[in-house]
Amino acid sequence: MSQLLEYTYVQPEKEKRYPLPPSVLLVASTLQFARIGFCDFPKDVAPSLNFPFLRQLNLWRVSISEDVFSVVLSGCRVLGNLYLSEIRDVDCLSISSPSLRIIVISYLFEGKGELLIKEAPCLVRLLLSCPGGEIIRVLRAPKLEILGLLSPCIPEIDIANIVFKGSIPSRSENPICTVKVLALHFSRPNLDAVLDILRCFPCLEKLYVIWDDYVKAEMKNVRQYEPLDPIKCLESHLKVLVLTNYKGGEEDVGFAKFFVLNAEVVKEINFGVCKNIDIDMKWMTDQLMLLEAENRASQDARLKFGSSSASWFGSLDTRDLSIADPFSYCFVDRVDALSEAYL
Repeated sequence: MSQLLEYTYVQPEKEKRYPLPPSVLLVASTLQFARIGFCDFPKDVAPSLNFPFLRQLNLWRVSISEDVFSVVLSGCRVLGNLYLSEIRDVDCLSISSPSLRIIVISYLFEGKGELLIKEAPCLVRLLLSCPGGEIIRVLRAPKLEILGLLSPCIPEIDIANIVFKGSIPSRSENPICTVKVLALHFSRPNLDAVLDILRCFPCLEKLYVIWDDYVKAEMKNVRQYEPLDPIKCLESHLKVLVLTNYKGGEEDVGFAKFFVLNAEVVKEINFGVCKNIDIDMKWMTDQLMLLEAENRASQDARLKFGSSSASWFGSLDTRDLSIADPFSYCFVDRVDALSEAYL
């Protein structure tokens, strides 16, 4: 049985459209993994097109119509992983799949567009990298556990009955209780914005906050934190917090200190420190003092200092999307004694 298909075409000087060879579809019945890029799907395909064994499909810089995409997807009976990047000549894609567990999106459309996840009863993780102008609507994904990166660069993302516009959530009486791991992508520390988002995920166990100067979009009309309105995940669920590109300045310390003093069951607070910071014992000792670590809400908490990865997505192997925690590349533990401060 043929297990792997990889078809890409790269024009060295100027990208030119080339049709997908018919031979690719002829082996559809035997494929388990397919990676297709730099080509055009036919305008029409037989409704009976069948990929009975295909478990992962990667589409990158392909031209495909909404109808053909639906036919291809409906023919993938056991598809578990779907990777989509720079899909062309279409501004709307719809996904309904009884088997999909992982969807990864990177620069989905050339311009503005909409991704509609209608029915994904087995979807566990929705990974968003390098957002463009797409709107993402998730109508039904009752098992969604891993989500990110949520960023103000995404104009709108709807999950269940909560609408995030530029990462600012709408008010809702029905939070998203299935999500356990969440990654946020902001230009700078914004505590009010993060806390407003956390209200939507009361059962969150692991939070990544990635600070990135390249995120140009700013968050507007952020609701102010109300201390008398408790955030449930901080009281009973959040076990791990990872802050990347941490510099140790006043803004960073103020953000992190809130979690040190208010996350009641946290086990680890990991600081992915910027590479231009020299992490030595004095620097860590000063940070612990500024963070008021001795007064931490969870006496079981450990504060760890390591380095930040340049890009979690750049480290992600798109051939194997099943890694237990896809955001774990954000933080790299050092092996010497200075990498961890045990209190």
